[in-house]
Amino acid sequence: MDSGIEDKAPRVSVIIPSLDGFRDGCVPRLLESVKRQTFRDYEVHVVKGVAPQGKAINQGVAQSRGDILIILDDDSTLAEDSVFQRLVDVLDADAGIGLAGASIVLPPDAAPFQRRAADQFPRFHTPVVGEVTDSDLACHGCCAIPRAVFDAVGGEREDLLRGLDPDLRVRLREAGYRVVLAPHTRIYHPLPENRRKLLRIFFRNGFGSAYARKFQPESVYETHEELHSGAFRPRTSFAFRLARFPFRLVKATIQGQWLRFIAYVSYALGYAWGLCTAKEIGRM
Repeated sequence: MDSGIEDKAPRVSVIIPSLDGFRDGCVPRLLESVKRQTFRDYEVHVVKGVAPQGKAINQGVAQSRGDILIILDDDSTLAEDSVFQRLVDVLDADAGIGLAGASIVLPPDAAPFQRRAADQFPRFHTPVVGEVTDSDLACHGCCAIPRAVFDAVGGEREDLLRGLDPDLRVRLREAGYRVVLAPHTRIYHPLPENRRKLLRIFFRNGFGSAYARKFQPESVYETHEELHSGAFRPRTSFAFRLARFPFRLVKATIQGQWLRFIAYVSYALGYAWGLCTAKEIGRM
């Protein structure tokens, strides 16, 4: 834990959930990028071996002292030394903001496959904004939340296998808070390195979505792929989502987005597998 002055609570608590605290070398790289931040009034809590992610985050928050929480995925890297300062500045400037996120961009050393994936999946490569922007693209990859707001909305849900991001965004907005991207604030987040890993991720997401549909239908939300949240509505019916699926496949085919096409198919297979085999957490 890096807390600066030991007898004084830090302004910011950094929470990093990680199953093994290493993630193939990602966690040490992330911590190095944290150490380079110009904002220094922080502590770091790496929460190891706790799942699901929501439970790990809540545990880290319970152990922390800062009045602003910065949550980071364990495979993210802060792209600039000013990320923490910019996130804190956004929250300080507007008490109505409940979550300020960083834009996710491709690492400079991204492979050709990863660049193709970024072109076809907008959430893999988020535009960097020039001003505070209400957006559904803010996520746990890197986000800052006032502790008081986090507590007011009940923290993270600990029973979700997937969908933690949309669940928190919805609860924050329903409580009257804004969810925004901070200006000029970027992180690197690695994309799948090859087709096999991409399909595995979408299969896993499909399984998690089926789990939610079976046991937590109130937690099933849409995710938006446009920068501005605007008139986006996170809740749609299962019938609508089911009817829309073949049109998405056709659209991906027409546009020649073959990675998107096979990812949709993998998601559908994971969803079907989840409907058939998923067992509720606590009864597994």
